Amino acid sequence: MILFLLSVCFLLVLPVQSISTATVFESRSLPQNYLMASVGNGYISTVAYSDTVYLSGLFNGRGTTAPSHRARIPSTCDIQVRTNVPGKKDEVWSLDVSQGVFKYLLTAVNFTLKQNVYAHRVRQHVIISEVSVSNLMNEDIQIAFDTSFNPSSQDIDFKMVSPSRIRRLNQMFPSTQYTYKAMQGYIKETEEPDSPRLGVAVVWTGVPGDPITVTRHSSHKWYFVTAISSSLNTENFLQDAYNSYVSAMNDLDNLLGSHTKAWQEIWEQGRIELDGNLPLAQAVYGSLYYILSSIRPSWPYGLSPGGLATNGYNGHTFWDQETWMYPPLLMFFPLFAQSCLEYRLNRLQVAKNRAKKRSYQGAMFPWESAVTGNEVCPGQIYSDYEQHITGDIGIAAKQYWLATNDVQWLKEKGVDLIYSTAEFWASRVTLNQSKGQFVIYDVMPPDEDRGVVNNSVYTNVIAKLNLEFATKMIKNTPKNWKKIAENIYIPFDAQRQYHPEYEGYDLDIKVKQADVILLGFPLMYNMSSQVRKNDLTIYEPRTQPKGPAMTKSMFALNWLEIGELARAEASFNKSYLNVKEPFKVWTETPDGGAVNFITGAGGFLQAVIFGYGGFKLRESYLEFHPRLLPHTSQVKIVGLDYLGNSIDVIITMTSSNLTVTSRQSSSPVLEAVVQSSQRKYILDVGQTIVLPNTLTWIQKNTQNLI
Repeated sequence: MILFLLSVCFLLVLPVQSISTATVFESRSLPQNYLMASVGNGYISTVAYSDTVYLSGLFNGRGTTAPSHRARIPSTCDIQVRTNVPGKKDEVWSLDVSQGVFKYLLTAVNFTLKQNVYAHRVRQHVIISEVSVSNLMNEDIQIAFDTSFNPSSQDIDFKMVSPSRIRRLNQMFPSTQYTYKAMQGYIKETEEPDSPRLGVAVVWTGVPGDPITVTRHSSHKWYFVTAISSSLNTENFLQDAYNSYVSAMNDLDNLLGSHTKAWQEIWEQGRIELDGNLPLAQAVYGSLYYILSSIRPSWPYGLSPGGLATNGYNGHTFWDQETWMYPPLLMFFPLFAQSCLEYRLNRLQVAKNRAKKRSYQGAMFPWESAVTGNEVCPGQIYSDYEQHITGDIGIAAKQYWLATNDVQWLKEKGVDLIYSTAEFWASRVTLNQSKGQFVIYDVMPPDEDRGVVNNSVYTNVIAKLNLEFATKMIKNTPKNWKKIAENIYIPFDAQRQYHPEYEGYDLDIKVKQADVILLGFPLMYNMSSQVRKNDLTIYEPRTQPKGPAMTKSMFALNWLEIGELARAEASFNKSYLNVKEPFKVWTETPDGGAVNFITGAGGFLQAVIFGYGGFKLRESYLEFHPRLLPHTSQVKIVGLDYLGNSIDVIITMTSSNLTVTSRQSSSPVLEAVVQSSQRKYILDVGQTIVLPNTLTWIQKNTQNLI
């Protein structure tokens, strides 16, 4: 804790007018607690002014029974500031996603109080709450710091560290007003009987118990630093937290600057800017922010539907990661996307063991996964039957290859994952003699309300795609894989020309969420435009209007691809109604459900990128067929990554500008081929080309020109 006293000249300071921007979400009042903004760096995260911090990968509770869930760390950074400043006061709370900072600003005549709260993007163990006061009044002012901190946790047996062990902190950072504290503990119950009992330590700056006097004509600044480490990092996690704390305290003047610089570098790597539609622009930035604040490339512990800041869905990793959050990351932040795959790869052997126990081959991934990779879903019907998760992971591996052509990853890691997912489906199918085709019985489709069915069309298609990709990418796969892929039974109603959700589906049955329509995207299953339209037409009125957020996004995206622009816009406008003011926090449904629902954020971003942006990852090219987002005058997509090329795109009503801004040394030169005219444009670094908003293929330069 550092206290600064500065001599200042008297001047009149008036309340500041606040203006929200695409990256700054402001409010003059705080919402209900569950709609508060969060800050995070992919290692630790907290909802502003809440009593809890979560650490990615730290779970407590036994398997499917407790079940395993995020272990609650009592927050030492929940600090709210009060003051007795007289007269009219103006208060503004804001989330600045461009900086990754939650802010509080109080202004009065000749008085300003500022608070910044952030989980440091570079120093992953550290959360900071810094408070500064400028009192230019002719009287002293009292400042009080309120905190909800209580060291008890239902998940972790915390014990305070004796003062003698942290005495050196008082010597290093002497203060007459503040103390330095530490606690450490272990989770109460491991995920599996033989799992290691995870430990965690917290070192932090104590909050003053009594009000502090800010004398007239002076300025003060306080830094409340929290450092957290766990045995996931190191056996000596208390020392690690201590070292992180000391390092931060020795660099107080640069903490905010280095943090905001790191966020600036992230946004320079990839972002989407919109002109003419501020609410939509904020929804886009907010969606990216909440996903990015829950993940970091160096810490592959998975994404959960409620993000890292909440215990929504117990913090488990579902298909939501690969199907909903991963694709937007892949197109802008390949290393972040690779972290999602790394989470699965690190638990691949566990998935293989699970398949073997059930008399299958390959890898059978759990429906819900936490730290060990074993099944932790509390509902047995889901864990037993919602097996499409394995196919979803296989599709994610395929998408990574199509986007990057990362040969090293493929050889060292990808082949095992691709082979294992396909091998599972080859062992899972059964030959139906009467059909003369391979079938998959007893599964649960994405439409979970249906329970256990036979031949879920989504499951069967994804199994087919896994097998096809494996036989293409891997030499010497079993000969029957190709036969199975070619002969998997895909439910289809020849009379109505549409895909029943499963064998025996009744059109009178309502659908929980996007299911069959996912065949069009993201699976891009080969079908005629008419069949795809029929699927959309049949399932749209049969899908629950208040179901999960990403459903409307998928209807919008798929309507767009078959040219039904009005229907696409109607769905798209509904797709982000779940973004709640004032801090753009997603909810699972319009009426509630899980909060900070980054699954919905991911689905929405896909409608922006793959829908209106018009990008699709094909086998040998990147499809580009843009359309201007509703009620915008221009869309700028910055840093879209394809085959090691970083591409900036500006989309207007009739044309688009493409510029390759950088290219990795070993990456190919790209070309854009307008399909209607077959005109080719070389995409050299720094050169901008202008294209009509018609179907274009972006691919490796076939003439090898530079």
